[in-house]
Amino acid sequence: MEKNNFWNEAAKCGAVIGVILAVSNMLENSVFFTEGMGFIYLMVLEFFAVAALHYYLLHRYTRRRSQLYTADEGFTFGQGYGFLLAVSGFAGIIVGVVQAVYLHLIVGYSAYIDRYVAWMTGLFAQMGSASSSVEGILSQAITELQNTPAPSILKTLWGGVWSSLLFGAIFGLISAGVIARAPKPFDTEVNE
Repeated sequence: MEKNNFWNEAAKCGAVIGVILAVSNMLENSVFFTEGMGFIYLMVLEFFAVAALHYYLLHRYTRRRSQLYTADEGFTFGQGYGFLLAVSGFAGIIVGVVQAVYLHLIVGYSAYIDRYVAWMTGLFAQMGSASSSVEGILSQAITELQNTPAPSILKTLWGGVWSSLLFGAIFGLISAGVIARAPKPFDTEVNE
C-alpha cells in the first residue's frame, strides 16, 4: 500500500464497510415484514453489533493508513479524519444504492409503508393499555406516513450517504484523535 493511492484505498475500505452496512440495513428493514416482538430485540442487538464493527473497521483502516507515514512525517488528525470521511462517503454510496434498489424496486415504497404501519399498529396493540395515552400521536403519525409522497431514488441514495457520513464523522472524531501523532524528526530511538 502506498501513500499516494488515497482514493483507491478509501474506495476499497468503503466498499467493505458499505456492504456490511447495506446487509445490516436490509436485515433491519426485513424485521418490519415479520411478526413478533422477539425480532425487535434481535434488531437492537444487531444494530449495536454492526455499530461496533463499523467503528472497529474505520479505526483499523485508519491505523493501517497511518502506518504508511514515518515518525519524521507524523500522521495528523486532519489526515486521519479526511481518510475516515472518504471511506464513509464510499460506504454511504453503496448503502444508498442498496436502499434505493430495495425500497423502490424490490419492495415498493407504498407496500413498505403499508407494512410498516401494520407493524407499528400491531406493536402498540400488544402494549395494551399503555398505548392508549399515545393513541392520538400514533394515528397522526400513521396518517402522515400514508400521505407523504415517496422520496425520489436520488433522495434515498442521499439518505444512505448522509447516514454513513454522519456515523463516520462521529466515529472519526474518536479514531482520528487516537491515531494522530505529531512528527518527531529528532527522535533518535525511532530513526535508528
